[in-house]
Amino acid sequence: ESKLLKIEHDIEEHRSKQELSHKEMIAAIQKLERQVAANVSEVYNGNQQNVHASLHELDRDLGCVLYNQYYGSTFSSCKNVPSNVSGTYLIRVKNDSDPFKVYCEQEAFGGGWIVFQYRYDGSLDFYRGWDEFRDGFGDLNKEFWLGLEKMHQITSGRKHELMVELKDFSGNYKYARYNAFEIGTESAKYNLKVLGNYTGTAGNAMYFDKGSKFSTKDQNNDADSTTHCALHQEGAWWHWDCTRANLNGRYMNAEHYKSMRWNYFAHNNQGLSYSRMMIRELE
Repeated sequence: ESKLLKIEHDIEEHRSKQELSHKEMIAAIQKLERQVAANVSEVYNGNQQNVHASLHELDRDLGCVLYNQYYGSTFSSCKNVPSNVSGTYLIRVKNDSDPFKVYCEQEAFGGGWIVFQYRYDGSLDFYRGWDEFRDGFGDLNKEFWLGLEKMHQITSGRKHELMVELKDFSGNYKYARYNAFEIGTESAKYNLKVLGNYTGTAGNAMYFDKGSKFSTKDQNNDADSTTHCALHQEGAWWHWDCTRANLNGRYMNAEHYKSMRWNYFAHNNQGLSYSRMMIRELE
């Protein structure tokens, strides 16, 4: 009888948690509906910046609901998350490794992507040292860098592809996709161990970076040691001869070699307004 009561109690507790999760989701959807109506008004009034900020706030709210819904659940990758809604989830790369939170993009290009770099408004300073690029910084629901050590753990065990999404300050969108991507160990200076074949519209600005070690403002691992590119360009990266890509550079609407740029986007040093880098496990 005591076992039966315990089972009934567990069932009721599970039902209560599910009801709470559903209520939170409904509340988030209702808030989304109200915000969409408000955004339409903002668009008519020409307040595009307010619309952009509101959309990111909604992403954070929905991400919190999703995290609460799947709290305690871990997944081997974003590809195995049982939801088509983007947000923060907990992944465990190996059975004996510690889990950590990542942002999963579950809609674009079929979903299942782990975002490891995201910049869209310049609110976060990316001009940082080795330790921070190793460990990660920022907010997963805002601008952030996931961390080289996590990227190594994710890509070293299973095959992954890379997606780079870019926009300029006029709203033009382009992308670069590579069918293989792997980061080496810290002792190997998180080198770009594997970079596959390119497809896309942005141009192959990472072509020369394959095999390069990662450099930051306080650690020069460039193949060409005569120039400390991460310091010179104010952007940590897998630099080869101060490379054609500098997506961790300064956020600026200007044509400048220190800018957050992808030289083949417009075949110049024009800074970009948006950069998102993400990886997905391959079959």
